[in-house]
Amino acid sequence: MMLQYYCVGKRLTFEVSFMDKKLISRYFSHENLDFIKVTDTLKSSIDIAEEVYDCEWYNLPPEITKNRNLKLETYCRQILLVHLNYQFGWNRYIMKYMGIWPEERKWNKPSSYIVLLPFLSLLCFACAPQTINLPFIVHDLNLVAENLSNNTTFTLSLMKTLAFWMNGKPLKSLLTCIANDWATVETKIGRETMVNIARITRKIMIGCSMMCQLVVPFYVILRLIFIEYDDNKMFVRGYYPYDTTVSPNYELTMISQAIAAAYSASVYSSVDTFIAMLILHACGQISNLKNDLREIHSHDKIDLQTKLKKIVQKHNYINRFAETVEDCFNIMLLIQMFGCTVLLCFQAFQTIMSDGGKNEQYMIFQITYMCYYVVCTMMQMLLYCYVGERLTFESTDIAETAYHCEWYNLSPEAARLLLIIMCRARASPLKITAGKFCSFTILLYSQ
Repeated sequence: MMLQYYCVGKRLTFEVSFMDKKLISRYFSHENLDFIKVTDTLKSSIDIAEEVYDCEWYNLPPEITKNRNLKLETYCRQILLVHLNYQFGWNRYIMKYMGIWPEERKWNKPSSYIVLLPFLSLLCFACAPQTINLPFIVHDLNLVAENLSNNTTFTLSLMKTLAFWMNGKPLKSLLTCIANDWATVETKIGRETMVNIARITRKIMIGCSMMCQLVVPFYVILRLIFIEYDDNKMFVRGYYPYDTTVSPNYELTMISQAIAAAYSASVYSSVDTFIAMLILHACGQISNLKNDLREIHSHDKIDLQTKLKKIVQKHNYINRFAETVEDCFNIMLLIQMFGCTVLLCFQAFQTIMSDGGKNEQYMIFQITYMCYYVVCTMMQMLLYCYVGERLTFESTDIAETAYHCEWYNLSPEAARLLLIIMCRARASPLKITAGKFCSFTILLYSQ
C-alpha cells in the first residue's frame, strides 16, 4: 500500500505494510488528525497540503502546535526508513550476513571482520584447493575444463567480496545520497518516478538472487546423484593437505564446500544487484532533472535563474554519483567480464563433451544444470548492459529535453543558459565501463 503523509510545509511518501498502516492510524488519531491526513495515492485526491494549512491549526496553543509538529516530523523520518528498506532491504540482509554491507571500515570495529568468514571459506575450500590441484590434472582436458569452470566462479566471488569490502566508505556515502534524495523529493511526479525505480530495483534484486541461489542446491543434488559413478567424492575436486577419505574429515570438507558455494552465490548476486540499484537510482534522478527542465519556461526571470542554478547543481551531483560508482567498480567489472567469457567457453565445452557412460540416464539433469548455469551467467551480464544502456540514454537525453522545453518562450539571455546544460550532457554522457576499455550497452551484450 502506497501512502502519503503530509505535515505542515513537508510531504513524504512511503511504502508501508498493512501492520504499519494500523500503527500509523492509531498514532495519528484524535487530536493529531488536525495535522495529518493519510490518503491512498492510487486514488485521486485534492491537495492535502492546502487542507493542512486550512485546518485552523492557528487556533491551537503554540506549544501544542510545536510539540505535535516535532513528534510528527520524528515519526515521518522513521517511516522514511521503511521506504529505504523497501528499495535495498533485501540486499542489506544478505550483505550484512556476508560482512560486506557498505560502511566505513575500522580496525577496532568488530563488524569489519565478519567478511573473514566468507573470504576464508571461499579461499580455503574452493579457490586454493582447485588452483593447487590444476597441475595434477593438466593431462586431462575434461578435468581442466571442470576445474576452471568452477574455480572461475569462486574466484570472481572472492574478488567481488574484496572489492566491495574495500569500497565500504564511498559506497556508504552513496547510500547517504540516496536517503537524502528520498527525503528531499518535492514533486508528485518525482516521487512516483523514484517509487517506480524502487519497485524495479526490488524485483531485480529478488529475481537475480533467487536465480543464483538455486544454482547451489541444483549443483549439490546433481553431485550427490553422480558421486557414486565418479572417482571424485567431493562437491569440488581439489587438493587438500589432509586425508579427505576418512571420517570426519570427509563430512566436514563436504559441508565447508557447500557453505563456500552458498557464500559464492550470495556474493555474486548481491554485489551485481547492488551496483544495478545505484545506477538505476541515478537514472531516476536524471528523470526528475528532465521533469524540472520541461517546466523551466513557467518560471519568471528571477525564479528562472534560481531554478537553472539548482538544475546545474543537481546535474553535477548526479554526475559525481555515477562517476563514484564507475571509479569503485570498473576494474572489478573488467575482471568479471573476462571471467564470464572464460566461464561460458568452458561450460560450452563441458556440455559438448558430456557422454553418458554409466550414468547415461542422468545426463539430461547434467545438461539442464549446465544450461541453467549459463543462463544465470548471461543474465548477470545482461543486467549490467541494461543499466549501463539506460544510464547513457538518460544522461544524453537531457540535451533533447532542454531542446524541447519551450526555450523559445524565454528571453535570449535565459535561453542561452540552456546551452551549457546541453553541451555538458552531449560532451560527457555517463557510462559504466569495464576498466575504461568498453561501455556496458545492449550492443556490447549482443556482440
